[in-house]
Amino acid sequence: MQLNWKAAIALAALILAINTGARQAMGFMLPPMASELTWGMGSLSFALAIQNLVFGLAAPIASKLSDRFGTLSVFLVGSLCYAVGMGVTALWPTPTVWMLGAGVLAGIGIGATTFPLVLAAVTRVVPIQHRGIGLGIASAGGSFGQLIYSVATPMLVLIDWKIAMLALGASCLLLIPMALPLLRRPPAGSEAPAEEDIPSQGPLLQDRRFLALAGGFFVCGVHVAFIATHLPNFVVACGLPLNVAGNTLAIIGALNIAGTILFGAWGGRRHPPQLLMLIYLCRAALVMAMVVIPPSSMLLYAFGAIMGILWLSTVPLTSQAVALYFGQKRQAFVFGMVLAAHQVGAFLGAWGGGEVYQLTGSYDLLWISSGIFGPLAAIVHWPVRREPTRVIQPQLA
Repeated sequence: MQLNWKAAIALAALILAINTGARQAMGFMLPPMASELTWGMGSLSFALAIQNLVFGLAAPIASKLSDRFGTLSVFLVGSLCYAVGMGVTALWPTPTVWMLGAGVLAGIGIGATTFPLVLAAVTRVVPIQHRGIGLGIASAGGSFGQLIYSVATPMLVLIDWKIAMLALGASCLLLIPMALPLLRRPPAGSEAPAEEDIPSQGPLLQDRRFLALAGGFFVCGVHVAFIATHLPNFVVACGLPLNVAGNTLAIIGALNIAGTILFGAWGGRRHPPQLLMLIYLCRAALVMAMVVIPPSSMLLYAFGAIMGILWLSTVPLTSQAVALYFGQKRQAFVFGMVLAAHQVGAFLGAWGGGEVYQLTGSYDLLWISSGIFGPLAAIVHWPVRREPTRVIQPQLA
């Protein structure tokens, strides 16, 4: 039986909820691990930085492997890697296992179960006129996952961080039954009709559109990884309760459900790089506010509300731009390459935050750097802001 395209969007959203929620919840483990295991924050965050880097490298490789072995096979292996990486870290908490389990193995699993493969599957089955808002709804699943995991994980951490880590790993096993109907190869002729075929183009590194999208996504990676990894410790360092960080990340997740859907739909009406420029400029102003305004619960909640609108809203816009510029057939691979740039930025955000805090006792330098990166991300999109495109009106009916 062929999967209905609306059901495909719902399954994709649930998959990305688990993929993103479990990954971003790992920052809650750092304060109790640092206290119990007497590991430095730099060492702990370096493993998550490695995870982000491996995740970025694994995503385009998984896209290529899916062409040979099938998307479902690659996804199932990735799901097992994700779950096992979390589980071994909880059962054998040593620095080496933390690095290999949470860093390398989980990173491979995340890269093989994340946006490129899942959104490419959505693009294949969703009709063209619904595609913008469909990608927005699917991407919003990541924000929904962040909301749920940000509320549940701190509660489990209060019991024992190892129990929380095992729960994260167990939840990753749920990816397997969700992927079966979405990612199995559809019958011939059952896919949604694609836009006109885009001929093969030159090397990606010589394509200004790819460089613009990759450069912007690099900055997005710095922002998201720094905040997701270090906000819990930033809150504790400011003398505020840890649950303030959980509430803030939950607010980000809740508001970004709406933000991602709205920007996804808006991207069907306007040229995506124009909206990406707006998002990066707004992020820059927001993170600079964290330096100039004294920290408080209300500031963090306001930060979470505004950042929530912008958080993963870059994903459907970037995915739409990739499909527009490079074609549906190359979408998974090219988006995987763009995501690799995102994860290089995520590596720097996660690792750099820990190193700067360990050296200076403050996160100010990272907040300021993140603020400077925002306008730079907007600038790199300037040359492609008026790229001609055929506008498709999104519809829900």
